[in-house]
Amino acid sequence: MKRIPLFILLVLFSGVNFSGPEAAENELLKKLSSDYDHVLVDQVKDTATIILAGGEKVGLIGLKGMTPPPKPHRETERDEQGKIVAKEVIPFDSLEEEAFDFVQSLLEGQYVRLEFDVQRKGEDFQTWAYVFISRENEEIFVNAEILRQGFASLSIRPPNTKYAEKLREAYQEARQEKRGLQGE
Repeated sequence: MKRIPLFILLVLFSGVNFSGPEAAENELLKKLSSDYDHVLVDQVKDTATIILAGGEKVGLIGLKGMTPPPKPHRETERDEQGKIVAKEVIPFDSLEEEAFDFVQSLLEGQYVRLEFDVQRKGEDFQTWAYVFISRENEEIFVNAEILRQGFASLSIRPPNTKYAEKLREAYQEARQEKRGLQGE
């Protein structure tokens, strides 16, 4: 029995009109991309990596993120009677913690739209995407907003350069305003 290539089966069963391999591939990519028009962000791993509700790990294109330092394990101090002694609380977060909190509050539990570029998967099979949130008649380009706040470094790697100029502009704004990493 002769084996049928997978992409032809997908075309046949997806209702795509077959008018050549390029057209079929474009139609298939459009269909796959539409599956990412309204996805839930389950967790923020760091300032440049999210986990979707289905468990898929997505890296934000153009960013080199910061990972928050682990919370220090504090030994409990007790006085002579065995009562816990309150320790002085440090009244500020590190830049890494502030960046993580910003991205977490922006994305975690939110429905987002993912947009892909030329290279959709990295060497580690992680998905790479541009992330957008729709709010009150505006769309927030999350990758650029994180850079604009100074909470990641710019890391543009060809072939994923679709929004390179917008990402550079956001990074330059953070540098001019000395925000986040660019303020150090």
